[in-house]
Amino acid sequence: MGLEPKKPSNESGKAARQQYLELAKRVTGEANLDYATLYQRFAENDWAAVKLDDAVASLSLKAGNSPKQTVGILHQSPYLQHQVHQRNVPLAPMSQYVRSTVLKTVQQQKQAQLQQRSASRSSEIEND
Repeated sequence: MGLEPKKPSNESGKAARQQYLELAKRVTGEANLDYATLYQRFAENDWAAVKLDDAVASLSLKAGNSPKQTVGILHQSPYLQHQVHQRNVPLAPMSQYVRSTVLKTVQQQKQAQLQQRSASRSSEIEND
């Protein structure tokens, strides 16, 4: 039997896991993906799991979730779950990883918006 994810212990954890799964389905383009399969695929592949978390964070924020909501969603990532429940990494550094991932994504999105505004202004000036 392959890797098995630990089940969330409360309703907010279940809801966050479902949100993570829905966002991961959009990122991977696999509409029929379930969490157990996602976990098996990404839990032990650190590089791919971190890239998935980056993409899920970006999509979550673009979908209108707050940074705080996005942090909660990322606490259900296969990477964090595997590190905490299989490798016995303390939750505190993994929570810091999640917060820094979301903060980095927020900063990247703000930078992209500024660049778009700047480009838009430049084209307006050229057209005048």
